[in-house]
Amino acid sequence: MARPNRSDQTREAIIRAALRLIDAEGMDALSTRRLAGDLGIRGPSLYHYFEGKDTLLAGVRELLSGELWSGVERRLADVAPGDWEGVLRGYVEGALDGMARHPNAVAFMALTPISTRRTLTGYESILERLTAAGWPLDFAWRVFLAAENLMLSAALEAGAPDFRPPDAELAELPLLAAEGMDALVEGVRVALATRV
Repeated sequence: MARPNRSDQTREAIIRAALRLIDAEGMDALSTRRLAGDLGIRGPSLYHYFEGKDTLLAGVRELLSGELWSGVERRLADVAPGDWEGVLRGYVEGALDGMARHPNAVAFMALTPISTRRTLTGYESILERLTAAGWPLDFAWRVFLAAENLMLSAALEAGAPDFRPPDAELAELPLLAAEGMDALVEGVRVALATRV
């Protein structure tokens, strides 16, 4: 049996420490100097594992993508083939659950280009499910992007430090997300009914 690669374990430990710092204090708190201090090592030691902050953040993004898509897959596990509504709701709810665990990283995840293999394979999986429901790929893609935008806007709104719903009826994000999701599903039903 091969021995575990300590270098990979150390790299993952550094990424997890960076995410803990982001979770605790926000993206602005993350610097290689600060992270090295938290880990009890000298700053240059981090460069053995990462070329710089950008590659460290790419690692954090990969970790977050893995968590998010694992949650989505759990939500989709019991969705029947052809159940497009279940797919859309499972995606939005699973992704929001993942984002809610790391509110200080929501803007980072939402506003940086998609580059992780995990995210791209996740998108492919959703599109496979939607096209298996009989949808043309272009329609499936447009509907998926609408669901993605709904999820990201709800996550960004909830993750904003000064987010304050205007009144008690809007105090729970799940209600906001559910209302938006219901509107999206109804719009898709109308679009499907009018498609030739």
